[in-house]
Amino acid sequence: MMLGALLVTGVVMTKVASRIGVPALVLFILVGMLLGSDIGGVIYFSDPWVAQLVGTIALVIILFDGGLQTKWKHLRRVAVPAASMATVGVAVQVGIMGILARLVLGLPWPLAIMVGAIVGSTDAAAVFAVIGNQNVPERLKATLEAESGFNDPMAVFLTVLMIEWAQHGPPNPWQAIGALVWEMAVGLAMGLLAGWLASRWVARLRFEASGLYPILLFAFAMLTFGVTGWLHASGFLAVYVLAVYLGSVEIPYRQSVMRFHEATAWLAQMVMFILLGLLVFPRQMPAVVAPGMLLAAGLMLIARPVAVFSSTLGMGFSVRERLLLAWAGLRGAVPIVLATYPMLAGLPHSGLIFHVVFFVVLTSTAIQGAMISPLAARLGLLGEPAPPRGIALEFFTMEKLNAAMLEIVLLDGSDAVGQTLAELPLPEHATVSALVREGQVVAPNGDTMLEAGDTLFVLSGKGQIAAVRALLEGPE
Repeated sequence: MMLGALLVTGVVMTKVASRIGVPALVLFILVGMLLGSDIGGVIYFSDPWVAQLVGTIALVIILFDGGLQTKWKHLRRVAVPAASMATVGVAVQVGIMGILARLVLGLPWPLAIMVGAIVGSTDAAAVFAVIGNQNVPERLKATLEAESGFNDPMAVFLTVLMIEWAQHGPPNPWQAIGALVWEMAVGLAMGLLAGWLASRWVARLRFEASGLYPILLFAFAMLTFGVTGWLHASGFLAVYVLAVYLGSVEIPYRQSVMRFHEATAWLAQMVMFILLGLLVFPRQMPAVVAPGMLLAAGLMLIARPVAVFSSTLGMGFSVRERLLLAWAGLRGAVPIVLATYPMLAGLPHSGLIFHVVFFVVLTSTAIQGAMISPLAARLGLLGEPAPPRGIALEFFTMEKLNAAMLEIVLLDGSDAVGQTLAELPLPEHATVSALVREGQVVAPNGDTMLEAGDTLFVLSGKGQIAAVRALLEGPE
């Protein structure tokens, strides 16, 4: 009963979050806090090991879904600035936040820099959930999404490095650089290898049950994460690269697979953020409000802007675009999960660090997430809502024949508007099977003149989908 009530509450919270303009993760965390021992007393939870385990699995699921939604042709245009923000930008931000943590909290340098590393990562769940719904320029959206997928390994690496410093003394700089290069390079290579293998397996295996395909891909994601971690490389980076690879190739029952992983990612977010909320003891929060506010302000107004502006120099972004990139660096589960690392390592001040990080994440995400749309509009970077692109309707028989039924809405700018079906240069094995105009089904024939707003149902081979879309929808 409790599980059902939590899931219903989580789903309702997504609607509430959309109405009030804050990321849903903020409300999920608040639900966990209200149910925890300090307030509601419904659930007592204080195990950072379980929280870290659940959080790690959830992050794999969320990153995999985010990668599937990311198109390679968009990602490759922003790979350089995203990688720069995820490495150089994170390093700059860690340095600034480490100094602030030293001044505000009075922590030893290893622990202060570790606080900077923990809050240095933008969160895929927060960015995908908020930026994905905003009609900001595609280049900015792709940069933010790619950065959130790429910067987790850097934050994890720096956090672990600072823990080792606190326990065993300063690390050897060359060994640290070598370890970072190994983690990134092997993580990237493993993601590409896993993507290549998975795409070929999925294409050749023909299951009688379509529901097995998303399960197989989920298994690939978990296996890739595990094997890459066993090689002491970045499993998060490998999973994200795997997902981007799979999102850029044809896979059976593509729409069903995407919907499955989207739903699974939402479930993972709900469980993870509620659990992290349960791990917090609100009675300990008053002591961290003042330093937490100072650190949150430093993160939003100093560290993140300096990191973005310094890491995107000469990359073609205007000042207005960089301002939006700086403000839209949302935090979420990654920093809170990383804040459990010093607790498990038994470091001094670990409880203080966890609650300060929690407060900084909650405060900055709530403020920044709610202000992204108004700021984008103020900067002139928020366009009109884009019309939804058509989808491929999937049926078991057509999937076996390697065909799909495309649902495509003709827009004013489409070259097909004003042409008859006979004049339309469709690929040889593609045909318009049905047409809907003003809510009425029209039986198409060669003399049917196409109009803006028409919805076409086009039967096409899988290999012709791109050509049909380009003809009727135009380039993306």
